[in-house]
Amino acid sequence: MMKLRRQAREMALQVLYALEISHEPIDQIISDVIILNENAECDEVLMRELVMKAVSNREAIDERIRDRSRNWDFNRIALIDKIILRQSIAELIFCEDIPPRVTISEAIELAKKFSTEDSHVFINGLLDRIFHDLIDEGRIFPEIFEKQEKE
Repeated sequence: MMKLRRQAREMALQVLYALEISHEPIDQIISDVIILNENAECDEVLMRELVMKAVSNREAIDERIRDRSRNWDFNRIALIDKIILRQSIAELIFCEDIPPRVTISEAIELAKKFSTEDSHVFINGLLDRIFHDLIDEGRIFPEIFEKQEKE
């Protein structure tokens, strides 16, 4: 299951990146990415959900990134890092069955694999702050996952 979800996150990242670069129709990009990864097994439902939630909530997600990256000009954040952040914030907010710590850990792994040497530190710090904002807003209830981990 973890491997399927990791592959779904990587494919969602590919779709979101291609969308930024090509501006092709989203359904076409999703089909292309699935074809390009034909031998990879993934949770296609999760991949599509991450893509659609990141795209449809982009303005609100970008506002969260801007609020929490005050020392960074939003336009200077690397595109791949923005996409990892958007996708991960969408996962934190909308994928209630995935523990937040898993989402953040997977975002760090994506940054290590696809971005610069130091990006994972930036992404970890920003997602941690946003995670705590979501707890304060009552949008995430980490005690549910902590209880599950103990059982």
